[in-house]
Amino acid sequence: MSSAAPLPPQLARQAPFTFNNTYFPHTVTGPAPPSLYQPGQVLRRCTKPKSYAISFDDGPGQLTDELLDYLEEQNLQVTFFMNGDNWNCIYRPHSQRLLKRAYENKHQIAAHPWSHRDLESLSDKDIREEMTRIEQAFRQILGAVPRYMRPPYGGVGERVRRVLEEMGYIIVLWDVDQLSIVDVEFSSSPTRDTGHPHHDEDMLASTSKWAEAVRGVASTTLDRDAMTLGGIYQEATPEWAIEYVHSLGFDIMPVAKCLGEEDPRLWYKEIGPPALAETLPQSCH
Repeated sequence: MSSAAPLPPQLARQAPFTFNNTYFPHTVTGPAPPSLYQPGQVLRRCTKPKSYAISFDDGPGQLTDELLDYLEEQNLQVTFFMNGDNWNCIYRPHSQRLLKRAYENKHQIAAHPWSHRDLESLSDKDIREEMTRIEQAFRQILGAVPRYMRPPYGGVGERVRRVLEEMGYIIVLWDVDQLSIVDVEFSSSPTRDTGHPHHDEDMLASTSKWAEAVRGVASTTLDRDAMTLGGIYQEATPEWAIEYVHSLGFDIMPVAKCLGEEDPRLWYKEIGPPALAETLPQSCH
């Protein structure tokens, strides 16, 4: 963990717990345990019985506030794999607020490359730049830099894996493909009529395929020690999906917890104070 300057008094008054002399939303005691995983490991399945790690890719997005409201109502914590400059620029005030809200609500914040480029198509130098830029944004906005990352499209051959290992990342894929709805927004019903027949057909086909895959995992692995990592794209509002996962007997939790890393200090490479707001970039370019 990085060393840190003392926490500013205005933050100290707000913080329920401090670690490395800075705000940390989780209450922990004693030294952090050793990590169960080494950098460069590629993980596809949970290890905690009856666990389902739902994760959300590509945010912050326009529905993140609504999603965080729902998760708070349900007392659920999940994982957010966040970009820097994909749907929105992470330095915009609204995006910063969403990122901070997710972190302060004890969700696991994890890394998605800066601009969602396929890492397999990039040089080693460009891979490092994609990851370094999102690291810097997390460091400036939160003071915390994730250890967990997910490569776009699951693109992680040996060369990419080696670069990510050198950067200290644990690599997360999935064993139930992500529920992805492109250019469609929906709420509690997967069959909501959007008024666009092509979109409605795509939405129903995607949700049906995803539900079938989750059902198959539940029927074959629910009583074993290997569970599923599942994802939903940021622009999909997932009330019905979460209720469906619960109905099959799974416990929903962040990725790191389903992999046995209960101590949230293990979720981050660095924990320290964020940058002063007036020093942050005003754009992503």
